[in-house]
Amino acid sequence: MLQVLRTPTKSMAPALCALALGALTAYGAVSWFLQIQSLSAPVSMAPVAQNNTALTNMPVDSGRVAQALGAPAPADAQSGAAAVASHQWALLGVVAGASGKGSALLAVDGQAPKAYLPGQVVAPGWVLHSVGHRLARLAPEGQAEASVTLELPKVGP
Repeated sequence: MLQVLRTPTKSMAPALCALALGALTAYGAVSWFLQIQSLSAPVSMAPVAQNNTALTNMPVDSGRVAQALGAPAPADAQSGAAAVASHQWALLGVVAGASGKGSALLAVDGQAPKAYLPGQVVAPGWVLHSVGHRLARLAPEGQAEASVTLELPKVGP
């Protein structure tokens, strides 16, 4: 009788298990190494704030603080020159067409600059009246003509 011998088949399971076990061991070794390294590092690398006494000695204008928190503007009417002096205007840029439409980039009282369209309220009681080539005109609310003109500085010679 004729016998056929079967050759034993090789299984991949032991090799895959050994590979997975080796990867798990390497992961564990690396994670422990990184944890040990982090223990020797300083606790915080964030900068520590210094106490600046120059800023704490500045006077506080309680009227402006109240307005910033939503209180209405004082009812007493100020003269035009006093009202203009109460705000610091900085014109940083103008986009104006020939038709007079456009916008102005204004910083009011040291705040971040914002773009305003004609007719928008710039500061309490003040609106952007109109824009022109390198200038912006401001008017008190309810008045038809501008009383403050801001111009961009000349560039170059």
